[in-house]
Amino acid sequence: MEKVTRICVLDQPLFKVFLSLKDPRVGGRCLYPLINIIFITLCALIAGCDGWKAIEAFGREKIRWLSQFINCENGIPSHLTFARVIARIDPKLLEGCAREWFQQIYQLEMWDIINFDGKTACASGHVNGDKKNMHLVNAFSPKHNVALGSERVSEKSNEIKAIPVLLKELNIAGTIITSDAMGTQRGIANLIRKKQAHYVLGLKENHKRFYRYVEATFKKADELNYQNMVSGDKKTNDYGHQRIEDREYTILPMMYFFKHEKNWRDLQAVVRVKSSTHRLQKNKDDESAARYYITSIPFKMCDKMCEAIRAHWSIENKLHYKLDVGMHEDDCQIYRGFADQNFAAMRKIVLALLEKEKSYKAGIELKRHKAALSTRYLRKVVGF
Repeated sequence: MEKVTRICVLDQPLFKVFLSLKDPRVGGRCLYPLINIIFITLCALIAGCDGWKAIEAFGREKIRWLSQFINCENGIPSHLTFARVIARIDPKLLEGCAREWFQQIYQLEMWDIINFDGKTACASGHVNGDKKNMHLVNAFSPKHNVALGSERVSEKSNEIKAIPVLLKELNIAGTIITSDAMGTQRGIANLIRKKQAHYVLGLKENHKRFYRYVEATFKKADELNYQNMVSGDKKTNDYGHQRIEDREYTILPMMYFFKHEKNWRDLQAVVRVKSSTHRLQKNKDDESAARYYITSIPFKMCDKMCEAIRAHWSIENKLHYKLDVGMHEDDCQIYRGFADQNFAAMRKIVLALLEKEKSYKAGIELKRHKAALSTRYLRKVVGF
């Protein structure tokens, strides 16, 4: 029975990478193998269990089903054991296992887009224990709907330190890296180009002189109606969430920004996006805004610039929103040790598994509900 179980686990790429995860417990005194705890936790998360007691209850109810894949001769760990072990696992090692699995399953190609942005788990702090809410910087592939990696920071203002760490750990050659203004730093742009990727970075008043120069340049170009100027433009129209949004992209090459070109490695163009949003609900005012982006993408590839700018918001809609609504991340009060960070990594793995399963056309929450009701569907999501 044990031999069959081991082959079953190794046949699944995800659990194969977890077999290399270092067990934080004292060797020879463990009743439950680490792979059992990881496997049960992930299956329970898929089935909608968001806390330790729920995970234990899932394990006890599904022990016969779980025994097809892992050795359950010693039964199911208690919720205290789940909590204690997950809290002690080195989050860097767990994140590394997840990243290895993502890279095995999802192959990034030339001009694929990777979005970088931060997210705070609102219920993960503890006032009495003086522990702040967890803030993670995520790298997200909108093409594959998967988080490629995460890095924890003490607070939002420290995202600048986390982005280079993630960039160094990911294979980004040939891709387009997008970030909001927090990631618009000369060192980050330099690192992206050093790793043979392109950047599209939001420009705001955290670079006051450059921002004002860009604003003035576009204003002057508008007054001249772009006569005798090299420029590019594109218009898009989107409908969704009870609103219509029109975007107008205007691209000027680096020749108009030569005063600042030397500060940004391989700067090729600056993009202005003028958006107007018409809300269909009553008592909702229309909105308009202008945003600016700097990019190393060659000027002649205007469509790639516009695609990357539009795709950047995918990290909010396809990752952060689904983590909150489908995976209930903002309601999760797990915080002891490294449990919050490790649980966050597991949530992203589960979200990727649920997104990858296409036979049931439904949202993440409904897919989790179905997995709780049907072990056949749960097995399909897990990949066995």
